[in-house]
Amino acid sequence: MTSIKSAACAAAVACGLAVGSLHSGVASAQPPPPPAPVQGEQPPAWAPPKPAEHWNGQPVVWNSAWGGRWGVWINGGFISLTSNPVTGGG
Repeated sequence: MTSIKSAACAAAVACGLAVGSLHSGVASAQPPPPPAPVQGEQPPAWAPPKPAEHWNGQPVVWNSAWGGRWGVWINGGFISLTSNPVTGGG
């Protein structure tokens, strides 16, 4: 009788660990990183001169959003280094 109880307890513990490891694997799974942003576009002829080749270790690139600006991509976000050349503002 003792061996049956021991076997039943061992089986219950093994099942619990197996289910727990499946759930913890799903819960702790990290989402895949977002795709790297496009590292710049070809600047148009009217674009202002490039302010620098690198800033804070990142390449300075042209981005046509917001009227077009020079800036850098850091951690998936674009940091603008120049003002809008169309309006002359931010």
